[in-house]
Amino acid sequence: MAIYRGPGGPGDATADAANAAALALQYATLAADKASAAATSASNAQNDSTGAIAAATAANASAAAALTSQNTAATSASNAASSASTAQAASAASINLATNFAATANTLSAGSSATASYNSGTYTLTLGIPTGATGATGATGATGATGATGATGTAATIAVGTVSTGAAGSSATITNAGTSSAAVFNFSIPRGDTGATGATGATGSTGAAGTAATSAVGTTTTGAPRSSATVTNSGTSSAAVFDFSIPAGQGVPTGGTINQVLQKNSSTNYDTSWVTLSGGGGGQFEGSAVNKAIFWNAQSIAENITIVSTHNAGSIGPITVDSGYTVTIDSGARWVVI
Repeated sequence: MAIYRGPGGPGDATADAANAAALALQYATLAADKASAAATSASNAQNDSTGAIAAATAANASAAAALTSQNTAATSASNAASSASTAQAASAASINLATNFAATANTLSAGSSATASYNSGTYTLTLGIPTGATGATGATGATGATGATGATGTAATIAVGTVSTGAAGSSATITNAGTSSAAVFNFSIPRGDTGATGATGATGSTGAAGTAATSAVGTTTTGAPRSSATVTNSGTSSAAVFDFSIPAGQGVPTGGTINQVLQKNSSTNYDTSWVTLSGGGGGQFEGSAVNKAIFWNAQSIAENITIVSTHNAGSIGPITVDSGYTVTIDSGARWVVI
């Protein structure tokens, strides 16, 4: 609240009012100045805002340019990666060509054109090469060394077996009834078909009577025991002369003297000989003792005697063997002296 100090004096209320008015004016002026400064600041701020917008626009343009550059860089990187992949594929293809390459050749007929084809998927080169013309015959080579002579084999034999007539129109056959080393061939020859009846020929003149064939017995000889019998024709086909060779029978060996008997020397067939009974004429040897009432023998042996393995012998003693002679008893045989 204002203090009244009297008119016109210091502290006068009017003066105070004037002072207050002046102060208010001062404050109003200061406020106006502040408002003007604020308006200037606002104007400046507006101007600054326009600059900021322009700067922001420029910044956006720079950012867009930077993004474009980034995209360009990414594209370049992608292109570089693609080029690297292409280079790697080319390198791999080069490696496969070096390790998996194959070539084949086919022989074409003589006189044809050569061919060539390539499969890039399998790395295969296929060639077709025509056969060349036959060259001239080369010179004869040197004669080779003579090979070692092998052992002489057993000669094979061939014989004719049966010959039979087959039915007309059938196939002729030859069969081996023997073995590969001793063949015996059997023949079957088909009968020919009956031919058509020919025309009747002219009546011929009566011919001279033919000479009848003859046959006669020639020589007859005795062959060795157990040899093959043979018949040969020493004449001709129209005048045969048959010579016979007939093997001798084994029979009893020739020779022998009185009081000798036939002795079998071994188990081989026909191995026999004449032997003299000991004591010469003092013994009797006539088959088995069953058929005889009395059997006697000498008391000394004056020859070499062998009792074979398939026989037994007996004597009534005493028996002596003269000097220089032996009695041989084969294994399995017995000689009993009673």
